[in-house]
Amino acid sequence: MKKFIPQILENTKNDIDALKKSIEEKNFDEIYRMAHSMKGYAKPFGFNELGDLAIQIQDAAKEKSFDDVCELAEAIDDCFINIEIVYE
Repeated sequence: MKKFIPQILENTKNDIDALKKSIEEKNFDEIYRMAHSMKGYAKPFGFNELGDLAIQIQDAAKEKSFDDVCELAEAIDDCFINIEIVYE
């Protein structure tokens, strides 16, 4: 599992960048899709907070709540920046 972490982190960074672009474009379908994707891989690798935020972004995108999406995207970016990897 350890060997996949660097790739997951790279994919997450790319997905957050794509999420921000979708937000700029107010493309709620793409925002939903990106959040759904992040939710799918975050939790199995132990990034629970990231996964929880992705679920909230997904819900906000479904409701087309632009302010909530923006706020949550900022939170997910902060969460990603502060990820600390601990191998046990």
